[in-house]
Amino acid sequence: MKRIAILVFCLFVFVSCAQNSNFIAFDSMNTFMTLKTYGKNAAKANLKVKARICELESYFSTTLKESDVYKINHSNSDFEFLHDETARLALYAFEMAKKTDGALNPAIYPIVRAWGFTTGEYKIPSETEILSILPYADFLKVQIEKITNPENTEKSAEKIILHKHDGMMIDFGAVAKGFASDEAEKILKAYGIGSAILDLGGNIVALGTKPDGTEWNVGIKNPWNGENPVAGIKIKNHCVVTSGGYERFFVGEDGKKYIHIFDGKTGFPVENELESVSVISESGIYADSLSTALFVMGTEKAIDFWKSNRDFDMILITKDKRIFFTKSINEKISVLYDFAEKICVE
Repeated sequence: MKRIAILVFCLFVFVSCAQNSNFIAFDSMNTFMTLKTYGKNAAKANLKVKARICELESYFSTTLKESDVYKINHSNSDFEFLHDETARLALYAFEMAKKTDGALNPAIYPIVRAWGFTTGEYKIPSETEILSILPYADFLKVQIEKITNPENTEKSAEKIILHKHDGMMIDFGAVAKGFASDEAEKILKAYGIGSAILDLGGNIVALGTKPDGTEWNVGIKNPWNGENPVAGIKIKNHCVVTSGGYERFFVGEDGKKYIHIFDGKTGFPVENELESVSVISESGIYADSLSTALFVMGTEKAIDFWKSNRDFDMILITKDKRIFFTKSINEKISVLYDFAEKICVE
């Protein structure tokens, strides 16, 4: 799964709150996650969040045989969703696919599998193989239909059916952690938690402020050496999600680097001027989906997309060591790296 670990460079030294804080770490959704929560119900809340994320993994996983997604991928053309969460995730993912003109593509799984990123047995498919697979990665061939039984007034009477062509396979890896982060935030608020910092495998959720009242400071990882962050962003009640090709990739026999983020229109890993994309939004699932989509789009189209929407903020880092950031975070961002150029997007 995609995601670049974003560094949270805050020192959690809050002595007065020590007895009301809780920290847990665990593996889920093929990544390492940490929850640092403050409040009298912190421990209970964290355990509830962990359980919920693991539950969602059991629905969304492409490899767990009992998951909704696995059953979709091994079913005939029609599938009735087993869980409301999977249906909601699917509806959102395919809506964003249309909004981004396929830059986010939930039907990309056959291509990812052909390149070996699902197994770690990497290979460069032939052009003939890629051309034969591309029709199975056309998200427009997937339809989601709501069917209501008028004779049944129960909420469960509404069925949501996914229609796809045989051979098509779905992967919600680009949105699942974002969905989970929004669910986690709901749980924390239900437990009365007003201060928490969650790292769901690089999807950062900053709930409220630090216990001392100051904003959280989230660092954007250096894509060239992975050491000190190249920038920091002050946030509260926001999520930060970063995508890039510098952690999951392989070098082919041709000596070329192939990353794990794919262009569904070509069937090849993305090749553009971007090194990483960070998206800042109140919605975790929106930030998650856009971090991938904007990376696929490239700098110019990503900026155009932002100008057409302006309901999120972003930080773009290019291979030639330029950094672009949206105007509304100009006062929130600290640039910590000697970039060739710093550009505020208005």
